[in-house]
Amino acid sequence: MEREGSKLAIPGYVLTGLDPEVERLIFRFENARRRAYAMKQRGVDRLAILRRLDYEIGIPSRFVSTAYDMIKALPPHVTFGGKKAELLRMKGKTSAEEYRFQRNKILACRGEASLKGNVCLRIKDGKLRVTIGERRWIRLPIFIPKKYQRMLSEAGAYTILMKRRLDGRGYDVRIIVDAPQPEGRQEKRIMALDLNSGHVDFAVADKADLRPFLFGKVNCHKFLSARKGTKRIVAHTLVNKVSNIAKHYGAEVVVGKLRTSYIDSNHHFNRRVQGMDQSAIRKTMRYKLPLSGVGFAERSEVNTSKVAVSLANPLGLDVHKASAYAFAIKSVDFNRFQSLRDGMTSLEEFCADEGGGIPSMKRFKGRGLTVPHPSWMARLMCNELGIPLTPREATPKQGKGEGGYANLQSSILQVRV
Repeated sequence: MEREGSKLAIPGYVLTGLDPEVERLIFRFENARRRAYAMKQRGVDRLAILRRLDYEIGIPSRFVSTAYDMIKALPPHVTFGGKKAELLRMKGKTSAEEYRFQRNKILACRGEASLKGNVCLRIKDGKLRVTIGERRWIRLPIFIPKKYQRMLSEAGAYTILMKRRLDGRGYDVRIIVDAPQPEGRQEKRIMALDLNSGHVDFAVADKADLRPFLFGKVNCHKFLSARKGTKRIVAHTLVNKVSNIAKHYGAEVVVGKLRTSYIDSNHHFNRRVQGMDQSAIRKTMRYKLPLSGVGFAERSEVNTSKVAVSLANPLGLDVHKASAYAFAIKSVDFNRFQSLRDGMTSLEEFCADEGGGIPSMKRFKGRGLTVPHPSWMARLMCNELGIPLTPREATPKQGKGEGGYANLQSSILQVRV
C-alpha cells in the first residue's frame, strides 16, 4: 500500500485581535503574490521574479519564495480577492478600504527540514513567532488542540498559513505537517469497498488464498439528502465505521476510483452515485485511515461489476457485495482476476491496469458475459486442504435467495451510520 506524501493540516487560532505589524506584512505578502503572478504571465523567469520582489517588496525572502510557490500553478486570468468583490467595487457598493481589507488576508511561509521547522513563522512555547523584518519578531499566543500538540512537536518541518478571520477578532492558522505512517505493518487481509447510492458494501478477504472472510454493508442514506456541513459529519462517521471494522479484522482498506463522467447512458443512476460525493469520502479516507493505523490505497475498479454478475449467485450475495469481493481479488492478484474476467468476457482485450479508473479496451462484436472460466474457478474454489472442489461440491445450493460454495459462505455484517 502506497501512503507516501500524505499531509495533515493542524488547526490553530490566534484570537488577540488584529496586529498592525501583521496586517502590514499580510498586505506586502499579497502584493508579492499578485506581482509574481503578473510577471509569470508575461514570461519572466522564476529567479528574476524572486530577485526583483526581494529587492522591492521589503519582506523576508522566504515569504517571497512562498508567495511565488502559491501562484506558480494558477491558470491565466485569475482575480485575486474574488470576482464578486471586484464587481461590487466597480459598481461602487463597497469602498476602497473594504475591498483592500478583503483582498489582503493571507500570510504563509514554507518550512524546511534542514532548518528544523519554519524560520519566519515558528511555533514555540505556545506562541507563534512572526518575523516582520531583519531580526525583528512579534509573538502571538496561539491555541492548538491537545491531540495535535505531540504530532507538531515530532514534526521536523511544517508550513504555516495564516488567514484573517471574517469577524476581525484574530487569525485562523493551519499548520501543514507530514501525516505519521504506521511502521512497516503488513496486514494479512484486505477490505475492498464498493461505494453505492446510500450505502457502502465491503468484502474482507485473505490475501494468501483470496478466501472471503466477511461481507457487509454500511448504510449512510443521510449522505444523499444532507446539507454540505452535515455531509462532512456523515463522511467522517462513515470513515470511522470503516476504520473500526478494518482494525477489528486486521485488514487494509482499498477503495475504487472509477469515474462515470464518460458514460452517456443511465444519467439518473450516475446522478445518484455522484450524490454520494465519492471524492469527499475518498479524500477523508486518504488522510484519516493512515492516522488510525489502517493501510489505505486507491485502485481502479473497472470491470469488477461485470465479474460480480456471475459471482453473486454462486456466492449467495447481492451484486454490490460480490463486486467488492471481485475488487479485492483484483487488488491482490490481478492475473487471477484477469483469468476470471477473460473467462466471462471473451474476445476483449484489456490493458494490464486501468490507472485512473477509465477502462482502456478494444471491444469486439458484442460478446457479453458467459460462465466463469472452469480452470480459474477450480483454482479459486478449494477446500480447507487446498484441494479443488469437485463439480458436485462446487454446485450452487438451491433455495430461496441462497446459493454458493460451502467453503466460501461467510457472515454478513450490517452497520448503520
